[in-house]
Amino acid sequence: MKWDDLRIIGAVAEQGSFSGAARELGLDASSVSRRMRELEQRSGVRLFERMSNSLALTPAGEDLSDTARRMAREADAADRRLLGSDMELRGVIRFATLDSTARNLMPALARFSAEYPEIELEVVVDNNPANLSRREADVVLRVTRHPPQTLVGRRIARHVFPVYGEPELIERVGADAPLDGYPWVCWENGLTREWMDRHQPHARIVLRANTPIGVEEAIRAGIGIGHVACMGADSRPGLRRLLPPDPELDVDQWLLVHPDMRRSARIRAFVQHVTQEFEAQRDLIEGRRGPPSVEA
Repeated sequence: MKWDDLRIIGAVAEQGSFSGAARELGLDASSVSRRMRELEQRSGVRLFERMSNSLALTPAGEDLSDTARRMAREADAADRRLLGSDMELRGVIRFATLDSTARNLMPALARFSAEYPEIELEVVVDNNPANLSRREADVVLRVTRHPPQTLVGRRIARHVFPVYGEPELIERVGADAPLDGYPWVCWENGLTREWMDRHQPHARIVLRANTPIGVEEAIRAGIGIGHVACMGADSRPGLRRLLPPDPELDVDQWLLVHPDMRRSARIRAFVQHVTQEFEAQRDLIEGRRGPPSVEA
């Protein structure tokens, strides 16, 4: 059996359709369907149950997809070990991070590119964690209290989240107004929802966003008040604090790599550079430098 056939089976199993597998592999859907049909004909075994809108693997198909996943993991591991032994300061680094951190890190990435012109950065901006074992990224900045034990790295920052408001909104509602007298903007992550339930159960929430940048931009537009990380809020003018950071919402930021990649010269250079940039901004990140507070 050809490795390409196993690779296609694995993609079909993961995506649930020939078209989805084709998109993942960069192939034509009709070619994927034809290859699988020819494989079934050669083997004399049905691999898929065709349904109206999707495909289901037969037991034989499940067995082959398990084999495909094992082979893919081995291939990825070999690839990481090869790249991890690279001692030259050149090549590609895939760097995954949140949208808010990507925006604030762009000046730092510009300085890195100027210092290492033969290294190409691929910035993957996604609020869902990248899978380093599958080479979705080489380095990831992850906001978490519990980093995966399968990765190596360091805690480079502790983000704090005061409550901010746009000055015209504060003036209109009144700086002395209780917090539940303001409209609120909420970031739909677990910590923020729990904080609101405990501390502002009667607050009027007018907008919910699923990314920190969405929350910050809504607050800057005067839609409501809400929690924003100091690194984003205090690095640009236009917001004022209504409430100091609550340790309940503090969260660590980790710079992580796969163990197989930590010996790569370009990865070491990038990790050191990003770590130094965060260290230089520690007062800003941890809320010790920012706009004047507004007493609530």
